Amino acid sequence: MFQWLVESMFLQNLINALSVGSVYALIAIGYNLVYGILEKLNFAHGDVYAVGCFVTFALLGVSWSVSPILAILVGMVIGYILNIGVERLAYRPIRESGRVAPTISAVGIAYIMRNSIQLIWGPETFRFDLGLFPTDTINIGGAVLGSLQIYILFIALAFMLLFTLILKKTKWGQAIIGISQSIPTTALMGVPVNRVISIVYGVGAAIGVIGGVLYCSYYSFIFMGIGFMFGTMKAWMASILGGVGSLKGAIIGALSLGAAEIFVAAYISTSYKEAIVWGIFIVLILIKPKGLFPAQIAEKV
Repeated sequence: MFQWLVESMFLQNLINALSVGSVYALIAIGYNLVYGILEKLNFAHGDVYAVGCFVTFALLGVSWSVSPILAILVGMVIGYILNIGVERLAYRPIRESGRVAPTISAVGIAYIMRNSIQLIWGPETFRFDLGLFPTDTINIGGAVLGSLQIYILFIALAFMLLFTLILKKTKWGQAIIGISQSIPTTALMGVPVNRVISIVYGVGAAIGVIGGVLYCSYYSFIFMGIGFMFGTMKAWMASILGGVGSLKGAIIGALSLGAAEIFVAAYISTSYKEAIVWGIFIVLILIKPKGLFPAQIAEKV
């Protein structure tokens, strides 16, 4: 009996870890693409997609009936447009000025976005119900698998496969890989560098909105801090842990981060979960400074 309880608890935590890690993976993909291309810390990533999440939340709460899918699409478009504008106005003019100026600019944009959310919607925590997924559950070996968790896993897997195919099989994907290796060389080959970088910023925010909406649906709440706390920092940790510039690394890093959070909370401490996870993160980075799966970059000899 005791062994059955232990096994069912482990399976339940594994299911929860996969669900949370999958959401982190969606958020980390866009962050990792931007960081992999420009090697700049985009601390505004989470707060930009948070605006898209709040737009989705606002549309779901209007008096007339708005389809949840339409609300998500509008939120994605808002995130896409916002991040393209941020890249054009706040990042591109100082792209070649080292690391400090773009980082300060990103932090400034993050505060502007966060305070805009506070001004429009306030600092309260709101209940979030997308109303899109059924509430059915499946019992597997004593563990409960909710339909929302199944949808999260499938949606995350679909986008991971889609991005992998785009990067490996399309000209735009090859352009992104080329820019991540050398912007001047890629520009000499006729690739519209600025346009590709803008699109990467926009797509990263749009995918982040999906991740943010799924996260809010999973925990049934939304508040102004979801962008920085559960977006920027988690995506940054996942990207660094997995390997900057590596899509596979970002995904595995995000899944590992989700697993660490769930299992530490379940078996060690919920109160000190963040401190323990950060400690594990620091130790791993000390052992593998370039991440678990660093991007493979060809060098001339």
